[in-house]
Amino acid sequence: AEARAGVQGTVLLRILVGTDGRPLEVSIERSSGSRSLDRTAREHVLKSWLFKPAMRDGHAVQAYGLVPIDFTMQ
Repeated sequence: AEARAGVQGTVLLRILVGTDGRPLEVSIERSSGSRSLDRTAREHVLKSWLFKPAMRDGHAVQAYGLVPIDFTMQ
């Protein structure tokens, strides 16, 4: 495996998780240095990730979380 064109890095996403565990909004907290990687990570999380919602007093609540996503693309 070779890292061609040095496409690697970590993007830190700030995610608002809804009561159903789905991401409601995703923003880039810290860039990976590549705008296209950042955008890909953001869209991927919005489309297909499911989280465990935060709980308060036994009820699911909206909450923000920070999630780092590492890229090492071949």
